[in-house]
Amino acid sequence: MSFELTPSKRIKKQIEKLESKTKLKLLDLFLKLKESPVPVEEFNVAKLSGSKNTYRIRIQKIRIIYDVYWKEKNIEILKVDTRKDKTYK
Repeated sequence: MSFELTPSKRIKKQIEKLESKTKLKLLDLFLKLKESPVPVEEFNVAKLSGSKNTYRIRIQKIRIIYDVYWKEKNIEILKVDTRKDKTYK
């Protein structure tokens, strides 16, 4: 069951600003997301309240927020940011 991952241009710019170690961790995460959209065994994943298909993954101080479209087998990366109060808004 393979999903397609679609990050926006804005997400790509956010990732470019990160350290190389963090970029490698994100690459690993994105590869695993394609196989398992909610990889709770390997990452700190939480479903965001108030939404149907929006999830959050923590990797150190980085937060990845994404939507899963189960029928279309698509994952849309909404935000990659360091932990701040405005990250979830």
